[in-house]
Amino acid sequence: MFWFIILFPLLIYPWGIDPYYTTVKANYLYIFVIGTWLYIMFRRNYRSLMPEKHDKNVVILLLIFLTLIEISTAFSSRSYTSVYGLIDRKEGLLSFFSYCSIFLFSYRLIKVERITKLITGMAIVSGIVSIYGILQHYKLDFLPRNSAMRNYGGTYTFFDNPNFFGSYLVLAILITIPIYLIAKDRKYQSLYFISLCLAFIALIFTRTRSGYLGVFFGIVLISLFVVVFRKYLWKRWAVLLTTLAIILFIINYTEKGHYIDRMSTVVTESYQIATNKSTGHEGSNRFFIWKESLPLIKEYFWIGSGPDSFEFVFPATPEERQEFLGSPSIIVDKAHNEYLQIAVTLGTPALLTYLLFIGIILRKAFQAIKATKGNEKILLFGLISTILGYLVQAFFNISTVPVAPLFWAILGITLAKSSWHLSSEKVHAGQEGSLRVKDENQSA
Repeated sequence: MFWFIILFPLLIYPWGIDPYYTTVKANYLYIFVIGTWLYIMFRRNYRSLMPEKHDKNVVILLLIFLTLIEISTAFSSRSYTSVYGLIDRKEGLLSFFSYCSIFLFSYRLIKVERITKLITGMAIVSGIVSIYGILQHYKLDFLPRNSAMRNYGGTYTFFDNPNFFGSYLVLAILITIPIYLIAKDRKYQSLYFISLCLAFIALIFTRTRSGYLGVFFGIVLISLFVVVFRKYLWKRWAVLLTTLAIILFIINYTEKGHYIDRMSTVVTESYQIATNKSTGHEGSNRFFIWKESLPLIKEYFWIGSGPDSFEFVFPATPEERQEFLGSPSIIVDKAHNEYLQIAVTLGTPALLTYLLFIGIILRKAFQAIKATKGNEKILLFGLISTILGYLVQAFFNISTVPVAPLFWAILGITLAKSSWHLSSEKVHAGQEGSLRVKDENQSA
């Protein structure tokens, strides 16, 4: 499990007629999950996946979420798609089962003391992936492109789409920041610094505003809840933020102001929507897609239309597709909003269960922060910021097989670390209580 999480972004198969990495990564994911379950069954080591007593509510919610997906699949009119997913998306029942499995494996099979090493490995791999993304931006990529990206000028590396690469970089950047802040060894500090700079450059080149927002939100959280109260981090934090600002300025200047202009559209387009001056083209036509999709929530309220079946229920007419998307034949296969996507395809109860599931994990993490000190507190804040940063970008993006397993793994290790600290606090409090009673008896 440890090595799978670290190496998953690099698991590709670039050969064949049309190398589409989402399908390949889905296959790697299925093989790993099935293999792990078979190993556990063969060894009869079921107890290794049993949750801690105080975490049973989280696992129950996970099982309810998976059950609701199975019900949605069973009643879907697109049964094959609901089980296996669309050809190049693969977010059917099998993928959701794999995500839930990855969460359990991360929560129960990774030792808490190895979590920092795991994050270090993820940071190193993100640096490697980012280097390839930077090379790709300058037309120096050496791997064959799939048919959909043959003439595309942006960077998407091993994620098939710049938006997906952007969501990965949100996770990579925000989870690297805490280990950069707590690193004592100069070599590791420099390694994390370089990794962050490379990932930030790659993020700029993706041109994904959702990724920009997710990282910005996470950095603000870390600044307010970690750095502000620790003067010894101010210099290190200032060096990082100043470097990132200089990088943005140089890239923006050399590419004729394109990136600052794109970032500013987040504000201008939000203002148009807020003042009811929307054209429908805001957010690369996302606002039009959301507006057309919202009525579907009522229609598919209880069990949804089936996993990954959005394109079969999206109601826009050919005329609307021509006006807003540029062609009547363009297929909208995702809602470009993870929460809207879940509500339409899996049902509103599944969405609420999913949000409650994440909410309880975050609540436990905040509770654990009160029981920790020093670097452990910073690391927990970093994990929380990573989850929240992903949730922010997910408002403008979708879940995807190349990225989602990493997010579910981060949820798992966050719960594992939080539970460990809370359990340690209870044991410590119990020992102190026993000593106090013993002293009182001796005094008597």
